[in-house]
Amino acid sequence: MDKRKVMVIGLDCATPQLLFERYKKDLPNISRLMEQGTWGKLRSTTPPITVPAWAAMTTSKHAGDLGVYGFRSRKAGAAYDDMDIAHGGMITEKRVWDYLGDAGYKVGMLGVPQTYPITKPVNGMQVTCFLTPSTKDEFTWPRELKKEIVDMVAPDDYIFDFANRSQEPPEKALEIIIKMTKQRQKIFRHWVQNKNWDFLMMVEMGVDRIHHYLWHFMDPQHKDYLPGNPFEGKILDYYRDIDAFIGEMQQLAPKDTVLYVVSDHGAKRMEGMFVINEWLIDHGYLVLKSFPSTPTTIEKCDVDWSRTKAWAWGGFYSRLFVNVAGREPQGCVPPEEVDALLEEIRTKLMEERVGPNGEEMPPHQIYRSQELYDVTNGDSPDLLIFWGDLFWKVAGTVGYHTHYIEHDDKGLDYGVHDWNGVFVKYDPAHPGKGERPDLNILDVTPTILHDFGITIPSGLRGKVI
Repeated sequence: MDKRKVMVIGLDCATPQLLFERYKKDLPNISRLMEQGTWGKLRSTTPPITVPAWAAMTTSKHAGDLGVYGFRSRKAGAAYDDMDIAHGGMITEKRVWDYLGDAGYKVGMLGVPQTYPITKPVNGMQVTCFLTPSTKDEFTWPRELKKEIVDMVAPDDYIFDFANRSQEPPEKALEIIIKMTKQRQKIFRHWVQNKNWDFLMMVEMGVDRIHHYLWHFMDPQHKDYLPGNPFEGKILDYYRDIDAFIGEMQQLAPKDTVLYVVSDHGAKRMEGMFVINEWLIDHGYLVLKSFPSTPTTIEKCDVDWSRTKAWAWGGFYSRLFVNVAGREPQGCVPPEEVDALLEEIRTKLMEERVGPNGEEMPPHQIYRSQELYDVTNGDSPDLLIFWGDLFWKVAGTVGYHTHYIEHDDKGLDYGVHDWNGVFVKYDPAHPGKGERPDLNILDVTPTILHDFGITIPSGLRGKVI
């Protein structure tokens, strides 16, 4: 058996305009990997969010295949507010480490999103992801690995995540993000040096979190930017630390190790939020029995479902649903009228091109699920709405008496996601391929399998890079 080794360092939300451009000269290890390897922007999933993007990367299946379109989904045939939160059991497709394990290779995964809870053994070791509630839960394979992880970071507790949109001040947020990152680096370093492995993969959530909390401190185009603020260089410092860690891992790994640096999506400044359910109310598609006195999630609003034609969820993008008769508990739109209604709503939304201060909005991207995916498993939205080319998030809450608000309605957030993540691959046996313009997140799994000489299984959607 070929004992070639592959290491994947995942950086959630690492973004091309920083890694490949603005910070490149300050990142000597990543720059060297780019010069000696293959690199480029990595087109993310649609939607470009952590869940389902990492699952798409590690299965070579799109969101429609996976039946996962975001962090929550409606339970089939259930009430409007009866939801499932994303978890590892939702991913039934084989992931890259399953193929490798079946072929006899030893694998290790640290923090790869949507791996909690662990639903089946792996041929090696696994520590679950940012969705894990706490170290009181079972979060390792094998089970006895849990004590080793807890002891390794003691006397502190292992940090799975620093909650997005917390209310912590920036200095505290930065302290926790750095601590979390150092813990994961310590564990991965130990694995590289002391464990039996052929394939190792880790994902660091800290990159995403530092973007969301601190983007406005370093981006002169952000509406909240203040020149000379004390946090202006903190994201760069963090990227430098990540770069040093990558260089260290390359030195510690065997010389023939193939090294990947990848992200699930990119990042950019946040302009504000579009309040979609208030837009639906004002256009007669969503009917409330009473308007809330304070901002309230749509699930807790007093909705007159018998007269409501459509409602939506918010987030980095919006998922809009039609209240279809026979599909929803109190559906009122006949199935034969759904297509016309969706086109009517889409047309009206696309015409909303003026922002709250009279500025022209970047183009919106609004899709039917069937336009994006040839398979639509699970709770697929009737419309996927990406507002202002993702510069604007979407608020699903009601109670503002306006269609726009300036900041996130659920906590501190100053950065949004972008369509492209990053891909860097250094293969000592095949150096110097240079920049590629055609890279897709679905390509990563076939490429890793190809590194090991494994025949690409039929049905994978990506290509070998």
